[in-house]
Amino acid sequence: MDTILVSNRVAEPSRTGAVSGGLAAVLLSAVKTSGATWIGASGKFAPAEDVRVPTHSKRLGAGTLTTVDLPVTDYRRFYNGMANAALWPILHYRADLLRYEPEFVASYRAINRIMANVVADRVRPDSVVWVHDYHYFMLGEFLRQRGFAGPIGFFLHTPFPTKSVLICLPEHRTVLKALSAYDLIGFQTDEDLLRFRDYATTKLSATMVGQTELQFDERRVRLGIFPVGINVDFFTDAARANINGGKINRIKRGLHHGKMVIGVDRLDYSKGLPQRFAAYERFLTIYPDERKRVSFLQITPPTRSAVDSYRRVRAELASHAGEISARYGDVDWMVLRYINESFPPDQLAALYRVSKVGCVTPLRDGMNLVAKEYVASQDPEDPGVLVLSKFAGAAKELNAALVVNPYDIGELAQALYRALYMERAERVERWNAMVTTLRGGNINRWYEGFLDSLRESAVTSLPVASRSVA
Repeated sequence: MDTILVSNRVAEPSRTGAVSGGLAAVLLSAVKTSGATWIGASGKFAPAEDVRVPTHSKRLGAGTLTTVDLPVTDYRRFYNGMANAALWPILHYRADLLRYEPEFVASYRAINRIMANVVADRVRPDSVVWVHDYHYFMLGEFLRQRGFAGPIGFFLHTPFPTKSVLICLPEHRTVLKALSAYDLIGFQTDEDLLRFRDYATTKLSATMVGQTELQFDERRVRLGIFPVGINVDFFTDAARANINGGKINRIKRGLHHGKMVIGVDRLDYSKGLPQRFAAYERFLTIYPDERKRVSFLQITPPTRSAVDSYRRVRAELASHAGEISARYGDVDWMVLRYINESFPPDQLAALYRVSKVGCVTPLRDGMNLVAKEYVASQDPEDPGVLVLSKFAGAAKELNAALVVNPYDIGELAQALYRALYMERAERVERWNAMVTTLRGGNINRWYEGFLDSLRESAVTSLPVASRSVA
């Protein structure tokens, strides 16, 4: 079966080093081995008067990458406006950060329609289309309008909020009713699925069919839980191979036999970085003997710099990091390394392994693959400890981590201390439980599991008159 994947962000094969974003990293690995076609935005813009947008295709392992040049005005309103100033804060329970303008929805529809047309020009009778994330809630509806009757699936990588938060978004029904065009809608956790089901039945006039299907007028849509996995072997092997690299050895020497805590997050208000810095400061205050024994490495690539809320959090973090370094640092001890750049995944794996604690404490996250990468990168004989927010989707699977409330600064500070001094036997026991879970739900199983469910779902989603009869 021919498989077409659609996402906003893609991983260019010509790029070296880090892959920006968890979604891009996940799909890159899957496409290279599966032979799928991956369609996404190129980052370049088409002249507004162009009737047909320019596309560019190249090989990506066994698969194909097709990128699309999109109209500049519509794309900026779609991406900086609807996607990141309206949908992203709502999906992460931050209605207070919502910024909305009527042209955002118009441009959102326009970009979804353009991408649907690109897909429609490439589908075959045996094609399966898999659409990824909140950028393209409406793509399936426009693809149906173009006459495609094959299987279309949608996977939401972010959390799905409660209906009381979601209805703060103007025109929420317009955007989300379009999900009825899909055959299968996938979520990271059972809570996300239940919240969507509640919203759909109370606000979109859907009716339940069993526990995991919804009836929208003539269409039936299946719901499923598909927690995203990672390539466990890649991170295990990369950590082992790079642990004695030049940069890693310089970091180890700089620790002077002390211990390191690591955090790796995009620069985003959903990641809980101000609370994390406050907890580390509290840790240094209540455990003064730990000064010069512990160093915190926070890697935070900037993102969405055109959105006001992101500029504000970047300024706040830079100021707080400077205050911590000035108050607790010394000429021979870097108490906090705050770095605004990306690292290649093989270097990240080595940094994870050399860190005694992985601090993954978002205020809200669909999954958070850094938590899984940290676990996969550890030395089985002497693993580090994962401190994990209970509001990350990963906490559902990695419950052998030290699970914390990131809003409780004192609890997080104490969890850092406990993690740093946990006995080896307990660390090994916790790590074994988590890595077993990771291997049971790796990226290939996630990818194939969703596509298998999509093929099974397609027949029941069609209007009754359109179903084939054996």
